Amino acid sequence: MSKKRINIVLIILVLGLWGTVGYKSMSQYFFSNEVALSDIQSNATFNFSQIKKDTFHLETIQRDPFLNKRSITPSQNPVVKKIYSQPKVQIKPIAQPKPIINWPSVSYYGYIKSKDKTEELILVKIDNELHKLRKNATVDGLIIKKVFNDSIEVVFNKEKRVIRVGN
Repeated sequence: MSKKRINIVLIILVLGLWGTVGYKSMSQYFFSNEVALSDIQSNATFNFSQIKKDTFHLETIQRDPFLNKRSITPSQNPVVKKIYSQPKVQIKPIAQPKPIINWPSVSYYGYIKSKDKTEELILVKIDNELHKLRKNATVDGLIIKKVFNDSIEVVFNKEKRVIRVGN
């Protein structure tokens, strides 16, 4: 068979399947199978007898089937008194604030190396006064601890700061 015939047969088969599915789904809404009972007359009489109800007593379950523990009935519950008390608050002593340290204005301009490369002369401006200092030198309580190419580490009243070039 050629491809064309196979395609035609398959298309007809698919259309037939979808047609039956569509017919069955639409027949529920549009086509009714109800029979009109108005034409049929019945002379039969029906006697409805009253049905007696069966009663029984449910027993309390003593065991929880899920936890496999004996359950406690409300009458067996121990009385628990809840006592509410104010939590004890511990008062922490207020820490003394650190005193404010007024740093002098410090600007670092660089350093000059000596010929033996052991001593470096540092150019620092402290409170608008230019100073030439060496490492561990002290000026007005300001101590120069470390020297780098672009910054210095300065200590003033046990507080360390790093000052960069141009600041």
